[in-house]
Amino acid sequence: MLGLTFRPALAAPRPALWRTAMLQIPGARPVTVALSSDRAGCAALAAAMLGMPEDDLDLAMIDDFLRELVNMTAGQIKAELSLDQALGLPRVLDGEPMFASAGPWSHVVLGAGAIHLVVSLVARLI
Repeated sequence: MLGLTFRPALAAPRPALWRTAMLQIPGARPVTVALSSDRAGCAALAAAMLGMPEDDLDLAMIDDFLRELVNMTAGQIKAELSLDQALGLPRVLDGEPMFASAGPWSHVVLGAGAIHLVVSLVARLI
């Protein structure tokens, strides 16, 4: 993805989450998918996707990139789980407030060099 190879970052601590993009997959088997990273990770990923220097990015560009990335990720998860359900609309939140009160999330930290991306799933709608 984006010229980067992500692998599970088993030894890395979960980064301080700056932005979280979340997308629901409502239906018979509801799932909510979230992608999160710290400020540096969000900027590096958005810059790679948009092909521009990180210094030229504004918050709206980063948020748009995160919405697209969670949409692509949720589509892959939907296909992998053979869900015949429509994707919801992605939204972006500051930090990680939803994780504190939203129940049993499963988190996986993926790393590509200095970039850490947290992929999170919960088997219900948030």
